[in-house]
Amino acid sequence: MEKPITDLRLYGGVLCLDFVNTVSNRKKEGAYDYLAGFKILLQWYAHTGALSPKIIHTLERLAKGYPQKAAVIFEKNIQLRELLHRIFIAAIHRKPPLPPDLVQLNAFIADTYANIEMSWLPAGKTGQLQFNAPALEQVNWWLVKSAVELYTGNKLQQVRECPSCGWLFLDNSRNGSRKWCSMSTCGDVSKVTRCYERNKKSKHTTDKPK
Repeated sequence: MEKPITDLRLYGGVLCLDFVNTVSNRKKEGAYDYLAGFKILLQWYAHTGALSPKIIHTLERLAKGYPQKAAVIFEKNIQLRELLHRIFIAAIHRKPPLPPDLVQLNAFIADTYANIEMSWLPAGKTGQLQFNAPALEQVNWWLVKSAVELYTGNKLQQVRECPSCGWLFLDNSRNGSRKWCSMSTCGDVSKVTRCYERNKKSKHTTDKPK
């Protein structure tokens, strides 16, 4: 059953982690994959607000004109998603990436930062890095940029994995004790499960013959 990308909850706290979380449940085999093609990927970008409607419209037009290229870039996009999942899971366990993963990531980084430009924001009186080229590859570049900033910044140790669904998220809680991607979803499911197991155990003990 198809699920609208607009129903996908954004619990990651940063673009690259929300991207990794486009699989419904990483703890289950056959989990639903929200990304079914380049068009859906652009809808996800619109859902996150990471790209402006103008850029998305441009990319939609380019994808229609070059459907085979869009398909190849989307395939690389899914490879990037699984690569980032492996790399951040390793970081959560305080381990380095596997050598092949590091080689693959560096290839993505080289392509991304070969197309980045510095621009000036007069309103904020500051500079910013932007991808101004109207290229289909932007759908991967923004994700790589987000992942590099997280992986090399001071928030990497705040990345967590939800024990219920396997989603990744940034723990911005005051004492660093956030356990679930969301208390209203996985947290509640866990509470109900624990309550059921306690009641089942209690009933089993009560029912034992004396």
